[in-house]
Amino acid sequence: MYKEKTKLVVTQSQFEKLEEYVKLIEFNNKHFNLTGFSGDILWKEGIFESISTMNFIVKMIKGDKNELKKVKILDIGSGAGFPSIPFLIANPEIDLTISESMRKRCRFLKDVSEKLAIKFTLICKPVQEINNKNFDIITARAVANLEKLDQITRKFQSPKTNLAFIKGPKVFDEAKSCKNCNYQIIDFINNLDKKIYIVTK
Repeated sequence: MYKEKTKLVVTQSQFEKLEEYVKLIEFNNKHFNLTGFSGDILWKEGIFESISTMNFIVKMIKGDKNELKKVKILDIGSGAGFPSIPFLIANPEIDLTISESMRKRCRFLKDVSEKLAIKFTLICKPVQEINNKNFDIITARAVANLEKLDQITRKFQSPKTNLAFIKGPKVFDEAKSCKNCNYQIIDFINNLDKKIYIVTK
């Protein structure tokens, strides 16, 4: 069902790459513990939701998707590649950097880049060790609580950098526990009729 829905929002060649990407996830998942998603849930929660959520974030921040080729995105702790890899496949003009400190998952992401012939910068170490601070958008999904995310991204925070963390309903409890955090919580209903919370600054 959601595989077919995804087909409606990307080109045929992009859809074929997404199919190959899903096959890579399913094949490697048992070895690398990439995600709890499988089958149609993988297409729904992993692929379709990543594309729709990142589309919302970029439109919210940049206002115009035509500006995508100028957008530099950092995805923290991407794991299987959510949300950035599906978004990159659908929007190959973005400048994507992924920070993934777990070796097995980093190896998987390298494999994805080579086998799908998609270009992104992969940094196989904690985000705190990244020296480049020049990003337009920093995102993370299912990585850490808000206080931890605030700590590990503090060196990147500037008027030119937009933080956009993807969260579920527990974000309100996390916000209460995050001292000296000054974030805005934006909710939207994605194409799955599911409420997503974007924490931004």
